[in-house]
Amino acid sequence: MSGGVDSSVASLLLQQQGFDVTGLTLVTHDGAQAAIDDAAAICRHLGIEHIVADVRRIFQERVIDDFVDAWVNGLTPNPCVRCNPSVKFSILQEQAGRLGGLMATGHYAAVEKIEQTGRLALTMTDSGQKDQTYFLYRLSQEQLSRLIFPLRHLKKDDVRSLAAAAGLAGGDRQALADKPDSQDICFINDRNYIRLIRDEVERRGMTDAARLLKEGPILDMDGREIGRHSGLLAYTIGQRKGFDVRTTERLFVIKKDAARNALVVGPYTAVLQETIMVSDVVYSGLASFQPGQACLARVRSSAQPVACRVFPQTDDRLAVHFSKPVAAPAAGQSCVFYANGIILAGGLID
Repeated sequence: MSGGVDSSVASLLLQQQGFDVTGLTLVTHDGAQAAIDDAAAICRHLGIEHIVADVRRIFQERVIDDFVDAWVNGLTPNPCVRCNPSVKFSILQEQAGRLGGLMATGHYAAVEKIEQTGRLALTMTDSGQKDQTYFLYRLSQEQLSRLIFPLRHLKKDDVRSLAAAAGLAGGDRQALADKPDSQDICFINDRNYIRLIRDEVERRGMTDAARLLKEGPILDMDGREIGRHSGLLAYTIGQRKGFDVRTTERLFVIKKDAARNALVVGPYTAVLQETIMVSDVVYSGLASFQPGQACLARVRSSAQPVACRVFPQTDDRLAVHFSKPVAAPAAGQSCVFYANGIILAGGLID
């Protein structure tokens, strides 16, 4: 229970369905007190037990350190993708096992058993929300087998209406139905991830990474300097804003050249790719791909699915050939494969 409207209404619905519900709140960072207070207030309202688990050390090691390491190595990480299987659902599974029960969250998703393969898979729902299955694709078969989503058939407006009807309010007594959704990375309160990376680089004494925080040249695709950047760590492939150049051309980040501390920019056509490689693959609805198998793929959470064909490689990676070029598939981001709204598999873009 995060203290938000989704997990709170999920708890309410489970209670109404006759489940014996226990709320679990994870303390992942120092700024979590407001969320703890909100979750505690909801649990008191529902008359259920509230457990608070301090997982800051594990979260630092498995999520924040991983996030920083990926950035300084030129990748574009998605911390939620890493956190869900290794921290959030791992701790939730542990607690559910201790209590001898199931686990549930307020995500807008569903779990389905695929008849053809006998495997469990996450499926998209018609919730009207931005799809949340993308962030959960790395959950294991064991985790999926003990997971239920009480909101799977609901839309966000319905959830807010249920919260209002039940009189659910946070620790500050503000109605949950009126509170805005949280959108940002949970451990970066001020949206300034560069400041966090800078602080972590200094704290850990990462001297090699410190140079990536220094300004350097912006080069066009012919190698001519057309401006200055504020530090390579501030940019990701496909980025269009955040740099000043001596041209009126609409330019995008094409490459980060760490050896020269140079940012290479170019036209939109230069960020389009028809083929990518995907590694560290987690299989969900499928146990494996057949060579040339057709499906849909998303190269980031906000991207539209694009038709593709998947070719397994001898090193367990996947070669993905898109039916049309996709924009800025950044190394470190996830490529998730779907068929009829069902997650087949997913992995990290090389």
